[in-house]
Amino acid sequence: MSVAWALLLAAAVRAAADAAAEPAQVQVAIIRQAPFAQISAEGPVSVVAPGGQSSPLDWKGELTLRPSEGGLRLADLRLRTETRLVPQDGARIRVGANLHKGALILRLDPGQTVTIIEEAGIEDYLEGVLPHEMDPGWPLEALKAQAVVARTFTYANMGKFRRDGFDLTADTRSQVYKGLTAVNENVRSAVRQTHGEVLGFNGKLLRVYYHACCGGSTTDAGAAWSLEGAIPRPLRGVRDPWCRLSPHMSWSAYFAWADLTAAISERRMLSGSLSGLKIGARDAAGYVRTFLAKAGGSTTEVRASSLRSALGAGELKSVRIKSLSIRKMGVEFFGAGSGHGVGLCQWGARLQAEKGRNYDKILRFYFPGAVLSEIDE
Repeated sequence: MSVAWALLLAAAVRAAADAAAEPAQVQVAIIRQAPFAQISAEGPVSVVAPGGQSSPLDWKGELTLRPSEGGLRLADLRLRTETRLVPQDGARIRVGANLHKGALILRLDPGQTVTIIEEAGIEDYLEGVLPHEMDPGWPLEALKAQAVVARTFTYANMGKFRRDGFDLTADTRSQVYKGLTAVNENVRSAVRQTHGEVLGFNGKLLRVYYHACCGGSTTDAGAAWSLEGAIPRPLRGVRDPWCRLSPHMSWSAYFAWADLTAAISERRMLSGSLSGLKIGARDAAGYVRTFLAKAGGSTTEVRASSLRSALGAGELKSVRIKSLSIRKMGVEFFGAGSGHGVGLCQWGARLQAEKGRNYDKILRFYFPGAVLSEIDE
């Protein structure tokens, strides 16, 4: 990689970080608009008011944070919104079931609910993401590939929720994050051994994606989400023989006519109850992009991604549908893969790693033409 290219990519990453918060830090909403939250300190914690005044948190055991008279109440403590809980000397703070080591911002929402935001270093944040986006017991090289993709995703999406007062959520709208929960040495090694590494293309940070299993082929990002403009070469999809041993490689799912009618009606107006369904258009990788729904004597085109969302992504695993079987009381879908099918196939990464391929080769396979670069934080 040329020095000029590396400098361009480093500048792009720093710009993404600077646009949201301090460089190399991310603000993650770990609790969002909840009526209350359970908090307990494991070690010394300081309570820092918005003006900077600091005092030790003397309460022990589990405390309840809730709205109270224009502010917040933590046990018997009255707090102003934007108060921080700052762990000292390696202390941890438990929020619900998860432990966190970053400073927590306690916020009162306009709707009289509470939001808790953790300020975490990027590398610490990634340790909290990895075991919930990929099995922490999988081969190290697969986890390293996932770490690079998750880090690239983080920088590319930094500040996505800026209007809400934080950078990222802790759920699937960003990446699933649970602090120190389930972090093991395999996870720490994957993050440490890829420290600062991201994927780029043509001097820019690559906007990356990942999913559980592609079912034999990843797909073009533009086709998956109807994106306009040229799609970068690394996101156009590849044929993938590696995930064939995944438990998601072949599956079926049955839905009653009434459930299909209700799901389609969330997005499209039907002239009656659904009486027929067939595959409309596919993309080049074999993913269904539209279905044709028959109801009340007319046929309506339905986006496959919208139908999957309405039925539940856990129920209809993918839109890589091989065929439909029409039954008297509903429709059986026969498909392959799990997830949207763009970018890194996690099961394929696992099986490549088991065959001795390193994370760099795995990434080059799923993102052809992308360049791996280390960012100096």
